[in-house]
Amino acid sequence: MISPSSGLPGLLPLPHELGLKRLREEFGLVPVEYPATRRMGSTPRERADDIHAAFADPTVKAVIASIGGEDQITVLPLLDRELIRANPKPFFGYSDNTNLHAFLWNTGIVSYHGGTVMVEFGRPGAMASISADSLRAALFTSGEYELKPALGGATSAGTGRIRRPSSRSRRPGPGTAGPG
Repeated sequence: MISPSSGLPGLLPLPHELGLKRLREEFGLVPVEYPATRRMGSTPRERADDIHAAFADPTVKAVIASIGGEDQITVLPLLDRELIRANPKPFFGYSDNTNLHAFLWNTGIVSYHGGTVMVEFGRPGAMASISADSLRAALFTSGEYELKPALGGATSAGTGRIRRPSSRSRRPGPGTAGPG
């Protein structure tokens, strides 16, 4: 669990705590928070250090952003591409996390443009089934997964089918899932 842009979970702990609870109880995951995750005003270096620690930790199987935020762009120049490349694992996030998706894509690492802890996983009431289903598919299945459009979503953009690479640590090829 990282906050590449902002320690917003420290300011708004309730959705963050609910998101962590759901990851534990509904997905069987063990969330690991890094030092800057809840710290408002953390420096770009501190957030880069958290990203490095998450990717370097062999017990961490995937990295999920707590939230987006416009300051993530200041972290990118501080990232150690070789450290991250040597420790590939899937990354999940959207919005301004697209900056990190692009960095990972150029490093050859698969990432998923999808839910964050505070928004999709920490929303009051029930979690949206498309968010839960797609996270489960990305983390716990292999092979093809059919993305079904959300109610009222566009269907003409493509087949909605994704062919996963044989290893999630390799850059996707044509016709496979990319960084979003």
